[in-house]
Amino acid sequence: MKKSMGLLSRAVLVAVSAAVLVSPAALADPVTGNPDTGTEQPQSDVQKKIAEYTKRVEKIEADVKAAEKAVDAAKTKAEAEKALAPAKELSVITGNFVTEADDYLKTVPEQADRKALDPVITRIQSADDAAKAVVAKAQKKIDAGDPPVPPKGDIAVHPGSVARGDIIVVAVFCPEGKVGNFASSVLDFVPESRVVDGQITAIGAFVKKDATPGKHTATSSCDDHKLTATFTVTPEIVTPPKKPTGDDVRRKAVIKPKGKIETGGGATALHAI
Repeated sequence: MKKSMGLLSRAVLVAVSAAVLVSPAALADPVTGNPDTGTEQPQSDVQKKIAEYTKRVEKIEADVKAAEKAVDAAKTKAEAEKALAPAKELSVITGNFVTEADDYLKTVPEQADRKALDPVITRIQSADDAAKAVVAKAQKKIDAGDPPVPPKGDIAVHPGSVARGDIIVVAVFCPEGKVGNFASSVLDFVPESRVVDGQITAIGAFVKKDATPGKHTATSSCDDHKLTATFTVTPEIVTPPKKPTGDDVRRKAVIKPKGKIETGGGATALHAI
């Protein structure tokens, strides 16, 4: 009886071994259910597409950042127009990529595969939105045009027509830099009358009594920008009661609203706007 049981056990073991050899499913991975062949399983078409899309969108994202940096750096209309061209090309690329991804998604039947594609497709759409935003930013700079060029300076005299021997005021508006020396071949400047108020420097002067009647100039400078004002000397000869003072100069030099100089009478004090 024991001998018979031994033979039966060996028979069952042989049968099981034979079944394993015939059916590889018996060696299936207990987690995945796939045969454990010792090698990685090939990627599906969807997995390959996800890898492809991810690689492409990473490059596009980098290109969008570079395009935005170029637009942000543009200071003039010409620079903005130069930055707009590659941004537009990039926007076309991203738009086509979105269409391509949407079309591919329509061909995927399995819900699980469609769900696996969602993250990379969302990333593609975000890159497209970012590219369009860069184009809009560049266009806004172009539409705004070049920023106004700050004035280099201005000069004015008062009065514009003055008799020989009379007093004249020369004023300079200088937003940046230093005001250079005042000069004129027909004026004797009075240094103690010079006043500085903010961006304005003004000084009084006597018109020489031997000045030739007609057009003459007074000059100064704002930093390295030379400034010239023209005035007329009339034939009359007068003698003013006193030298011009700083207060006299202030009363005769007034600022226009946009920083230009307007000289004229009145009690408005010299001030920078």
